[in-house]
Amino acid sequence: MRKSILFITLVFFAAVSLAAQDMAVATVRLEKTEPISNRQLDQTIQAIEQQQGRTLNDTERKEVLDQLIDQVLIIQAAEADRNIIVTDEEVEQASMRLLSQQLQSMGAIPPGAVLTDKIQYRQVVEQQGVSIQEYEKTVRNQLLAEKYITSSDQASFQAIGPATEAELNAEYQRRVSEFVVSDSVWFNQIFFNTSNSTPAEVRAKNEKAREVYRRLMNSPATFAELVASESEDDVSKARGGLIGPVMKGDFVAEQLYGADFMNKVFTIDVGKVSDVLKSNVGYHIVQITEKKAAQLLPKEDTEVRSYLEQIIYAGKYQQKFDEVTRTAIAELRGRSTINYFGDYR
Repeated sequence: MRKSILFITLVFFAAVSLAAQDMAVATVRLEKTEPISNRQLDQTIQAIEQQQGRTLNDTERKEVLDQLIDQVLIIQAAEADRNIIVTDEEVEQASMRLLSQQLQSMGAIPPGAVLTDKIQYRQVVEQQGVSIQEYEKTVRNQLLAEKYITSSDQASFQAIGPATEAELNAEYQRRVSEFVVSDSVWFNQIFFNTSNSTPAEVRAKNEKAREVYRRLMNSPATFAELVASESEDDVSKARGGLIGPVMKGDFVAEQLYGADFMNKVFTIDVGKVSDVLKSNVGYHIVQITEKKAAQLLPKEDTEVRSYLEQIIYAGKYQQKFDEVTRTAIAELRGRSTINYFGDYR
């Protein structure tokens, strides 16, 4: 059961908010006195039990409490160290990377893919019932802890070498099922946004989309010209309306667009233009530019190789991180005051 200090923060969207009146099961003092509440402990245990699909025994519950105490010690030490700085930009980037890794493990996005759309990122987080502020606070604490540990023994981390070909081959074989990529489609779109619109505004956008479609079909105006003059998606408009690749069964895309829209774009032939299509976010006129059938990505694929290298490095890094963390925790516990209450006394 015993894991590294960051294990708890990596539990998918573990609860972090507390009730001020909740009874403490422990207090920790390094730089300041900080309680760990019974509710915080129970929420963390529940998140771990849900992830592992089993009930933790009393010894394991005590280990979780000790991990929470260790986290508090490291974060207090990191916050007191003026050389350790975590910026808002670092937090946002790390949050999107962490969410991407979690979505990869669920099979929701392809291996090596990283979320870059901030709107999608926020939507996926909030769909789990967690605010962006809570999620990013957890990630900020993780970054503080990581910077504190790595700065305490920089030479050990710098000595971690790159993955060898033998390691890459072995890791690819272990994970080969992850590299089966679903059918994919690319399309240009003329988009009419209905997010946060009233019913009357939605009807007006529908009529505008149909009027633009009629112009496309019955006037000399080209698809590219209408993208430039009418589309309400500035990001895709800058590249001619291009969206893709969109994978069949893509969790993030289906949450954004809806299953009906996704099913329809995969039925349209390359080069063809759709009628007005409705999605969760608006109305679209799409022109299919490319389709690819499901395939097994080879180890030599740039994204696959990068993904494997990251996985192997992460394993070596985690092993070294655990070693250095144990040493740092022992030192911090030696100069801190920790009190246990109730069943954990």
